[in-house]
Amino acid sequence: MAARPTTHKAAASHGLIEERATSEGLLLALLGQHAMRRLRAAHTKHKLSPRQFHLLGLLHDHGALTQRELGTRMDVDPSILVSLLNPLEADGYLLRERDAADRRRHVVTITRRGEQRLERAAQAQRDAEDEILAGLSKTQRAQLRRLLLILREEFSAEAHANRPAIAATTHRLIASP
Repeated sequence: MAARPTTHKAAASHGLIEERATSEGLLLALLGQHAMRRLRAAHTKHKLSPRQFHLLGLLHDHGALTQRELGTRMDVDPSILVSLLNPLEADGYLLRERDAADRRRHVVTITRRGEQRLERAAQAQRDAEDEILAGLSKTQRAQLRRLLLILREEFSAEAHANRPAIAATTHRLIASP
């Protein structure tokens, strides 16, 4: 049986597929999805979503914050924030109290129980990260971290620069009849 001749189109598409399979952007996206699944599983074992983990982490690191400050730091809509806060408050992981200086504002504080839950989830996250990055040396992990921080800074600067334009567009859409 004779081998089928390879057409130029087939060879070119194989090259394109191979190129795409090893492109930095696609690899980062695919590995990011895999890492997020693993980290979500680590948080979920401790009855937290990744966003709730982030929220408790902010309270741990910065102390009491108003709901508005939390929403800004997390870059989430107030209605989403409330949906994150309610179950954490019901489980006793945080307290939400009226601000004595301004009764319209709520101040959110992590509780001792929340601190304990956060620490267990943080250890589970560290363990998951160790599994995800097991194939890298300490030096390679440090290098990857530095590169990812550079990328994060670029995205943050870009998002910050686009924020006024996004806000203006949103305001126009809301204000239009």
